[in-house]
Amino acid sequence: MCAGWNIRTHASRAAPASALALIALSASAVATAPAQSREPPASPNAASALKMARDAQRAFEHVRRRNFPRGPLVNPRCGEGIGRFCLVEGWDDDDWKPVPEEPEVVEERHVLIAVLDSAARIVPGDEWLAGQRVAYRLEAGREQEALTLLDACRAESAWCAGLTGFVLQESGRYAEAEAAFDRALGRMTEEERCGWTELGPVLDRRTRGRYERLACGSPPRRAVERSFWHLSDPLWLVPGMERRSEHLARRVRAALQADAASPWGMRWGDDLTEITLRFGWPAGWERARRRFVGSRTDEIIWSHRLPGAQRFTVLQLGSADDGPLWDLDEPEGRTSWAPAFGEIADLPHQVASFRREGRRRLVAAFRWPDSVPPCDLETGLFLADAHGVTASRTGRGDGPLAVAEPRGFVPATLVGVEARCAKGPGAARARMPLAASHPQLSDILLLDAAGASPATLSEALARARGHRTARAGETLAVYWEWYGSPTTAGALQVTLSLAREGKGFWRRALEWSGLAGDGTEQAGIRWLETATNPAAEGRTVELRLPMLDEGRYRLTLQVVSPTGAAVESSAEIEIKE
Repeated sequence: MCAGWNIRTHASRAAPASALALIALSASAVATAPAQSREPPASPNAASALKMARDAQRAFEHVRRRNFPRGPLVNPRCGEGIGRFCLVEGWDDDDWKPVPEEPEVVEERHVLIAVLDSAARIVPGDEWLAGQRVAYRLEAGREQEALTLLDACRAESAWCAGLTGFVLQESGRYAEAEAAFDRALGRMTEEERCGWTELGPVLDRRTRGRYERLACGSPPRRAVERSFWHLSDPLWLVPGMERRSEHLARRVRAALQADAASPWGMRWGDDLTEITLRFGWPAGWERARRRFVGSRTDEIIWSHRLPGAQRFTVLQLGSADDGPLWDLDEPEGRTSWAPAFGEIADLPHQVASFRREGRRRLVAAFRWPDSVPPCDLETGLFLADAHGVTASRTGRGDGPLAVAEPRGFVPATLVGVEARCAKGPGAARARMPLAASHPQLSDILLLDAAGASPATLSEALARARGHRTARAGETLAVYWEWYGSPTTAGALQVTLSLAREGKGFWRRALEWSGLAGDGTEQAGIRWLETATNPAAEGRTVELRLPMLDEGRYRLTLQVVSPTGAAVESSAEIEIKE
């Protein structure tokens, strides 16, 4: 017998799934015990009450396995090994859909809950009973009943608070779940707290080695953990760090299963703990047959996750210069999760930096993705560093946003633009390192070309494009600001050029001068003008794009002062036919 894996957020949802399978490497670990009697003894005491409850829990999981739907004959290829399991990514089971549980399973779960409740009346402070009563109520869709039960929880206080966080997280009440988990952690010893907050299983091998060299409970280790969860937060627009609370909820799930029968019929171990921490709890199971060379087959158990599971944990904890910080669609991620607010799409956007009173002022325009149904939007523009959000501006609708760096703070290093449906699922975001800007020249802001040329940033922002795409041959407007001193000795030399991404400055310079030969994909204009305003001086120019091939291009603005000093600002544009 083998076991498979696919991941869930909430077991009661019914939706198509994507594939992620785990194949057990040890067939002998599978339990096949028959159902046990659930009749309580005539005069139960604590020991017999606990035995009755454990027998009932084991019997229920046997009934659950016996009623798994039948799946296809498969021949999966193993990938990453995790203890007794082999992880298989991308198995093509897009046609799989959860089916309603058999009436026998539903009825047996209700019976099990009644037996657990009966035992809890005899042993009211038992932690195992408290956890199982909560877990099976969640499976039965009785979340509020589980919370009411926890209001009178008589088990150890940290465990009660952790169970409360678990129920709230599974119910999509993330800020409340985080608060409950913080209460639980505050009631633990330092050693217990280190075990619960430890990041090792969700880190890549290189980062994990650096992290585990930090002493348990030390300020550097706590700082790394907070930074990791801040950077891994799916939406800064949603209060709290919901990916952190999901991690702690998975810790609770692993603790619940550590001393209980599992749906796989296998003894719980470190491998299943790691799998749970990385991918969560399945959305459903089915029995299938694995085919070997020849005619031999054996039975495996596939478990499935819901669609929309994405990697939110940050890819690295070092410098963003080494590569991307985030990749939501990484095909073989270390972790994944499908939050209640739905799959997060890439948000078409543009962000530009300007200067006001010696501080950077970031502006952002965006366009709601075509792949996500339209809705009433909550939006946010965020400046952040590795430890938290330093400044933000929120709004409603699809209007542009602006936010200034706060005074007296370390400069932000990250910027995020986010939008989500005010009601129901639907979210999109864009996050990136915040590039350094020149004190004399702003970034480039792309505008729609219709109408009079704006002279101020507020006028330009009203016409800002919510994306950085354009059609070949289209006319668009470009706005920027110059902050240099007024010049009377000579004019500023301004060059605006467009070249296919990947070309260096000197290559572009040769192309502008006509010395690079034919067949290059570039366009540009150059002119002279004077700077007369000691404050911000806005410029707008319309640019008609040539008939270029589709692809990514770099729009570069270069300003040369009368002293010969040159400064540049650039933006990437995607040309589409």
